[in-house]
Amino acid sequence: MKKKIITTLLSVLVFIILASCTTVKAVPNDRAIERFIDLYNTGNTEKMTAMTSVPMLIDGEIVARSTDANFFWTRITKAGFKLDGSEYFTVETLTDKSRLLFGDTMEVSTFFDKYVPSTAVIVRVSGPGGDFILLLSGRKGRYPFIFGFTGPLS
Repeated sequence: MKKKIITTLLSVLVFIILASCTTVKAVPNDRAIERFIDLYNTGNTEKMTAMTSVPMLIDGEIVARSTDANFFWTRITKAGFKLDGSEYFTVETLTDKSRLLFGDTMEVSTFFDKYVPSTAVIVRVSGPGGDFILLLSGRKGRYPFIFGFTGPLS
């Protein structure tokens, strides 16, 4: 009886580990990024919040609660902020200097060290007033998770 319980628990643990790996460790492809930008432009703040990795980095500040992430997405949507068409973006792999796009602070450095997977990419996309940065990684269904948002870059 004990062997059966242990085997079941180990099976569940392995399943949980594998399931989490498939959503967080994938490098987003161009089509997933296009879908994400399109999702953002629809103003579906509920879905955007679901695709937000918490904690998230916004302009160098760590947002630690999903309610705060939802507030962020709701406010910029209500302000009418849109990203230019999903066909206008560039993708860069992470480098040691990628974190500087969000700020040269200990908070940003700690966030990258602790929360950003090595599979994350920097996506530059145009918006009102300049280029914006999306920090994306993993995937759940059709969309990558967002780990960070900043801009416009000067």
